[in-house]
Amino acid sequence: MPQYKIVAGTFHVKGFQPDGDSIRFQANKPENWDFFQWETEALKASKKKQLRVESIDALETHYEGYHQPRPFAIAALESLLELLNIKSVTYSLSVTQIVDADDGKAGFIASATTDNFGRPVSYLFPKNAKLNDGDVMDSATLPIEDSINFQLAREGLVYPTFYTTTDRVFAEKIRAVVARARKTKRGIWSIDKTPDFTLLDIRALQEDILLMPKLFRRLVGFFDNYSDFGKLEEYMKKQRDNLVLWDGTKKKSMADLMKITGRRIQMTTPVEDILFSPK
Repeated sequence: MPQYKIVAGTFHVKGFQPDGDSIRFQANKPENWDFFQWETEALKASKKKQLRVESIDALETHYEGYHQPRPFAIAALESLLELLNIKSVTYSLSVTQIVDADDGKAGFIASATTDNFGRPVSYLFPKNAKLNDGDVMDSATLPIEDSINFQLAREGLVYPTFYTTTDRVFAEKIRAVVARARKTKRGIWSIDKTPDFTLLDIRALQEDILLMPKLFRRLVGFFDNYSDFGKLEEYMKKQRDNLVLWDGTKKKSMADLMKITGRRIQMTTPVEDILFSPK
């Protein structure tokens, strides 16, 4: 059972490029970072750490020069900021950077580990959460329903995205609220096209077709490297995602979960049933 370190601190966006599942965090007590293993001392010593928000994936506001449909991408970001009480936000003209904001708001993270980029993999909590700085909790004691991750999933503003390292107890709770959001067509689930869509060009990915962000990122990589759409399955197989499905079935890549007929792409497995391997 994963052990989660509770770290009190402040959330920061000014001068950075956050989206609905990405934000910076500065601990009140740097010694709390001793709980984690770090690749370098520089990563450990950095003050405003980039977080990887656990169990969810928001639409991309900026990725390799591309973005997903902006109304829903911005909605997730603005909901994240609102839940953290970050106000008076001014965006750059490209809507890729926050140039000014009333940030530095207090709150907590609960994190069990860091990823390969040195980002604490975290559940986020507002300052009024009933948590204590420095405590260590597990899935039996951490109030996941009070986390911002859980709230964004419940409102249908983000996609569930689980890894083989994700706590199954927490994943099950998020799966349940995602199922309800999908049933009532809340937020992204009103126009989600991940199960079945026809893709003509990369413009459609940016403006028209709402997809699971991981699939969007794969397709951007494909369009950046190939001009022949017939090579899509070959490209997807090369990614070697090493997936595990919720029932334990192992798959080598997302290609094993796709049926490609001409320009039509069908995903044979629901998003919430896919567990990605950390890289």
